Amino acid sequence: MSVLKVTLKKVLLLCAVFLIFSENVQAEEVHNQEGKVVYQVHYDYEPIYNLLKVNQKEYDQYWKEGLSIAEMAKKQGIPRRDLESYFVSLHYKEMQKWRTKGSLSEEDYFDLVYRLKADVEEFIDRNPNN
Repeated sequence: MSVLKVTLKKVLLLCAVFLIFSENVQAEEVHNQEGKVVYQVHYDYEPIYNLLKVNQKEYDQYWKEGLSIAEMAKKQGIPRRDLESYFVSLHYKEMQKWRTKGSLSEEDYFDLVYRLKADVEEFIDRNPNN
């Protein structure tokens, strides 16, 4: 796997942890050593809490217990498909914005779109204690 792909994967996963769900997604351009733009999204947690039907305190408690976002959703009776759809849609819309303004090359855009569902699944299944 190329260094860029590994870097993009790490950035997507890290960003997802910090940003989880939001209609108010902030995106920023980060340049790596090669001068290429790295796709990065910052989430607002409030929409995540709403999707999971929990408040911040409950979410933090689940996280401390080691539950992944997917496990939280299951515990709350939220279908996995709804969770995946939210994240895929959120990232797809944001990537479209980046593509339109020219921040992502066509090659990088299609690479991200191709890996999007797998990256989302990895993120929502991640155990916070690992």
